[in-house]
Amino acid sequence: MKLYVTPFAPNAMRVQIFMLEKGIAAEVIDVSAILNGEYLKINSFGQVPALELDNGEIITESLTICQYLDEVSAPRRLFGATAEDRARIGMWERRAELALFIPSIEYGHHTHPMFAGQITQRPDWAKSLVPKALQMIDLMADQLEKTIYLSGSEVSAADFTAALGYFGLVAFGAIPPSAHPSVQRWSRAMMSLPSMAPLQQAAQFLQSANIEEEKV
Repeated sequence: MKLYVTPFAPNAMRVQIFMLEKGIAAEVIDVSAILNGEYLKINSFGQVPALELDNGEIITESLTICQYLDEVSAPRRLFGATAEDRARIGMWERRAELALFIPSIEYGHHTHPMFAGQITQRPDWAKSLVPKALQMIDLMADQLEKTIYLSGSEVSAADFTAALGYFGLVAFGAIPPSAHPSVQRWSRAMMSLPSMAPLQQAAQFLQSANIEEEKV
């Protein structure tokens, strides 16, 4: 398999983290230089990630890629092994995507200087997403007082989506690190996972970018 990415793109990291957690190997190809050129033959939307299967079929959309990989790999299912597990994980994953993951991407796009020349930034709109994220974190705190991870005693796809969103919002300065002890415990547990290496690398890159911006 081949996984087409650009460095530190949140949706690409989502798949890379998922694959690391599942122990799935693939050739990772950086398409930064051809994103609006040859890569359009692979994904006409020009977005990453895209997964090319061994038979040549292309799958796009990060959540769909993760769900596919979960189905074809063993042993532990990060989207759940039973109908109840899948419903519980799916519920928390969807909440995390809408309230944390997508807002973190949009907040970065519309407030960080590195994106200033790429899009028309609307920082006020980005900041309007923060209250919903804070509400989600309060909801997570209540849940994490009862369970180790969002859907139970084992890490799931919901936790990875939530972590990408939560840490992204903190890194971009949208929100402070949560004061909830349960969220603090969960965030430490998530960042200690070897599979979270892509996010740790992204955090280092963003910190370096912020330092360089301050020097200008």
